[in-house]
Amino acid sequence: MRLPLLISLSLLPLSWQNAGAQLAPADDFFHSGAQFYISNSIPQAKEQVEMGLKLYPDDDKLKKLEELLKQQQQQQNQQQQNQKSKDQQQSQQQKSDNQKKEQQKESQGQQQQDEQKQAEQKKSDEEKKAEQQKADAEKKDEQKGEGQPQAAGQMTPEEAKHLLDAQKGNEQFLQLKPQDKPRDSRRPVKDW
Repeated sequence: MRLPLLISLSLLPLSWQNAGAQLAPADDFFHSGAQFYISNSIPQAKEQVEMGLKLYPDDDKLKKLEELLKQQQQQQNQQQQNQKSKDQQQSQQQKSDNQKKEQQKESQGQQQQDEQKQAEQKKSDEEKKAEQQKADAEKKDEQKGEGQPQAAGQMTPEEAKHLLDAQKGNEQFLQLKPQDKPRDSRRPVKDW
């Protein structure tokens, strides 16, 4: 009789351990979910809490942690939406900036083309004027030269004047050296 009593008493602590083991998993789910939450692994934390709530639907800690995870998820979603809208605004800003740059380049290119056309037009006008003046001068020379016969190798006074006027810009003045007393080569040169 002692033996059955002893066996029943020895089984009693095992039944208490089993009962405690059944209560501990709710805390285990809570702790593992909280640990994932702290490490910012929201999906894994949510998974642990949901598994714990399936087994222990009345556990307050798991319910509060679930609410906290839902709030965190909403905040993350909101941040992602805000980031997406910022990214979209930045991309639109970049597109508009690129379009403005292209328009500026096009307008600058157009201005350069216009300036080149104007420069070419001025150049051609100047060339036409020079040719016209040359032709007029030749006509005048012919008219004046008809009265005076020219010898070979000689020019008219007007031609000489034109030639001298054209050479005026190329003139250089001769710089004269002042006359000093001749130096005695026997005397030493002072170099102080």
